[in-house]
Amino acid sequence: MTDFDATAVASDHDVVTSEADAVAHDPPARDSRISWVALVGAALTIFGVFCTWASGSGVTLNGVEGPHNGWLAVFAALIAAAVARPLARGSLLAIIAEGLAAMRILTTVIGTQGPPDLGRAWGWWVSLVGGMLLLGAFGWAVLYRSNRRAAGEQTAASRGAWHRIGTVMAVIGLLLMFVAFPLTSQILAVKEDPSWPPPPDAITADEAQAATEAFIAGDPRPRDLGIDYAWSTAASIDPWPEGTEFFPRIFADVEGAQDSVHIMMFGFNSEQIGSEMVDLLVTKMKQGVEVRVLVDSYGSRAFGDHEIVFRTLTEAGAEVVINDVVPVDRDGLYPDRSFDWRQDEVGRAEHRKLFVVDGVIAWNGGAGIEDHFFDGRFHDVMVQVTGDVVRQSQAVFLTAFASHGASLPSDLSRYFPDQPDPGTIPIALLQVIPGGFSSGPQAVREMIDNAEERLDVMNPYLTDVDMIKRLANAAERGVQVRVVVSKKSNNKSATAIAKNHYGRLIDAGVEVWEYPGAVVHAKLVVADDIVQFGTLNFDAWALYRDFELSMLVESSELADLFEERIFGPDIARSAPAQPLTGFRDTTIAWIADKFGYFM
Repeated sequence: MTDFDATAVASDHDVVTSEADAVAHDPPARDSRISWVALVGAALTIFGVFCTWASGSGVTLNGVEGPHNGWLAVFAALIAAAVARPLARGSLLAIIAEGLAAMRILTTVIGTQGPPDLGRAWGWWVSLVGGMLLLGAFGWAVLYRSNRRAAGEQTAASRGAWHRIGTVMAVIGLLLMFVAFPLTSQILAVKEDPSWPPPPDAITADEAQAATEAFIAGDPRPRDLGIDYAWSTAASIDPWPEGTEFFPRIFADVEGAQDSVHIMMFGFNSEQIGSEMVDLLVTKMKQGVEVRVLVDSYGSRAFGDHEIVFRTLTEAGAEVVINDVVPVDRDGLYPDRSFDWRQDEVGRAEHRKLFVVDGVIAWNGGAGIEDHFFDGRFHDVMVQVTGDVVRQSQAVFLTAFASHGASLPSDLSRYFPDQPDPGTIPIALLQVIPGGFSSGPQAVREMIDNAEERLDVMNPYLTDVDMIKRLANAAERGVQVRVVVSKKSNNKSATAIAKNHYGRLIDAGVEVWEYPGAVVHAKLVVADDIVQFGTLNFDAWALYRDFELSMLVESSELADLFEERIFGPDIARSAPAQPLTGFRDTTIAWIADKFGYFM
């Protein structure tokens, strides 16, 4: 009989147990080549974004300058890099995050066209290759996971610290991809389609009523407002700087209204000038005048400090609609609005400023119905316009009003009367409609690029590198370029970005003038005998994301009038700007400039 060897059995059991523990606790195999492909793809994407994406007309732009969405690609690339390690072990969460990041990069890069007059450059192709490598890493990881599972091997079940960190990063990446990127696409993404000059089938003044009736007969939304308006005519164009000059004239026109007053406004508040306008509108409604108002919830604080304005107006019989720039988006007449599941207004400010009185007088410019435009704290310009173009201006208001869910009569003839004097001054409406319609920026680029003798610009937020480089190019080819900005602005980041480019502009020959004692808020461009005025700031929000309205006029007389009333006196009051000096100031301005996409 063989003796029982308890020690040997115990030893064999320990060996088996230790092997089992090793299998249970060893991390699963991984293919490090997958993670390296992902990291290289992410690096190439980011490198390409900060290289030249578009060039032409003497301008070069990288992926975060001008109408480019490079920052969205950077965010996606960072997520892809963060999940590279668990991706190499076949983590399902990492694979999903990597795939979504790769698709975000590719759709961002491919979908970004830049200014229509510029062509794609080598940096754009580098970012495209980076996105393709990330897509390749995603496909490789899918095959790797599938093969290991088919072989009955462990894929990503390790309890190690790196696995836990990778899993957390993958989860965060997924949340960012599913939640943050749709939100950033809605709020931040830029799309620009060729929108200028007007096509042959653009809406004329004679067609404005029929086009408006056809528009409201469907199911319009704010993003559908990218309507081409043909060149028209004006009988008179009267620019007035300072609220003490333009507010009395606007009030006089509203007081003289016999049929309708339509107001589209970013800022309409309950301070002195706003309260006086409300009182006047209530009086006019008692006289039988129709009043319609479209305002921006953020600019007017319509559900906060200044809600009384809109409550008073609606109780008196006005129809009011509100653009919800911040959640939650609700459509229809105030206050009985309904939730809009599309949330298509979120992040899209209604920045246009327009008065249309009786369908025969229009006012356009940069000022809101707010005290700081009246008491001199903000220096702005409003322009009274009459003539055939007012019928197109009426179409702009009514289509916008209806797009927010408000109802209008099927017959709009009363709002499109024959003009007392159609006029002969060539004039065109320019707009920015989020979603790609960009006649405003494209027309202004054309003005700057085609200027031969003089180019005058007044703008509060000079942050768009594309526009800045075009101004410098104009000066370098011999055009007298003058730029008027605030000595002290209301936006520190925008001021820092502008100052970052002072040296470039001044070295090119641009005269940069700093206006003292008030925030320069007017948005004006005069190029030889062409004048542009309205709401178009030179920042990323106004040029690419918000609803904007301007007018473009071909008239040497009007150009001279802008010099006489605005540019001449304002430059006489201003002092020449000086380039930044000192490490701290120049560094802060340089960093701010790199984030101009968000300003």
